[in-house]
Amino acid sequence: MLGSEWFLLTSYSVPLTSVITLATLVLTTVIVFRLFSKRQVNDFGNKFVVITGCDTGFGHETAIRLDKMGVHVLATCLTKEGEQNLKSETSDRLKTFQMDVTNSQQIKDIYEKVKEILPLGQGLWGLVNNAGVYFTAPIEWTPLTKSKRAADVNLWGLMDVTKTFLPLVKKASGRVVNLSSALGRTTLPQSASYSITKYGVEAFSDALRREMRPWGVQVSSIEPGLFKTPLSDAERNIHSLQELWDALSPDLKQEYGEKRLENIKNGMRIVLGSQACADTYKVVDAIVDALKSQRPQARYVLGFDAKLYNLISLLPTSIGDRLLPKFL
Repeated sequence: MLGSEWFLLTSYSVPLTSVITLATLVLTTVIVFRLFSKRQVNDFGNKFVVITGCDTGFGHETAIRLDKMGVHVLATCLTKEGEQNLKSETSDRLKTFQMDVTNSQQIKDIYEKVKEILPLGQGLWGLVNNAGVYFTAPIEWTPLTKSKRAADVNLWGLMDVTKTFLPLVKKASGRVVNLSSALGRTTLPQSASYSITKYGVEAFSDALRREMRPWGVQVSSIEPGLFKTPLSDAERNIHSLQELWDALSPDLKQEYGEKRLENIKNGMRIVLGSQACADTYKVVDAIVDALKSQRPQARYVLGFDAKLYNLISLLPTSIGDRLLPKFL
């Protein structure tokens, strides 16, 4: 009897030892990662960082924050008005440029200007791809031209800017920070066109992060949930939805019905109006951490809704399809 008990004990001791070893290794890795992630890069105040889409929203706030930290901010805006507004809130150290991320020639022109500004032998520490557009509408209501426009700004423009400025970032072994979204891993009803572009940003960021390791360039995706910004303004999005409805064929209008239109509008007023998080500084904090930390995260998931959608994306599709309507 003793022999059989000893056999059972010894036969199970190896797996138990392996589990303990693995758990210790995981715990040690987590502790070391957290310690390193809190360490910050040296001489951050003398770094040069390019930020796109600084007219309003996250780009505008990030430019102001970094300027106050002493960083040399090179901010691009879509409009002259955006440039003027940003200049009025920042120091003379910050430089602004007018640039449309869908215009390759403008991107190249700004690249040459940035090269002239950088001190001799110094590269670009950070590139923050923030410029983007947002709208929500059913697939059948959305003209292909509008979906293509969203992709031109949110995805192809982001890639064009990154590829153009990458030589300067590689020179500094710097950072690329891409503004993605919680909808880059989960797609909600009426979000197809927007989600498609953000899924693309996630794929591009993953590939770039892995390809840039030999040059020491680190790449982070910022994945915010719904925050209060001009892009997520409820009335602006409702107006855009009404324009799409007005352009529909009589057959589609009859098929969907006015009641469906009003239901979507009411949902937008609730979600975009009252449920959007006002703490936009949390997104700015994540962008700054991605630039300043010695070990930035590959992904920054921000907001309860973002964490929820992230969890749902890991579930079997059939379960996610049933859960999402309950949370919406």
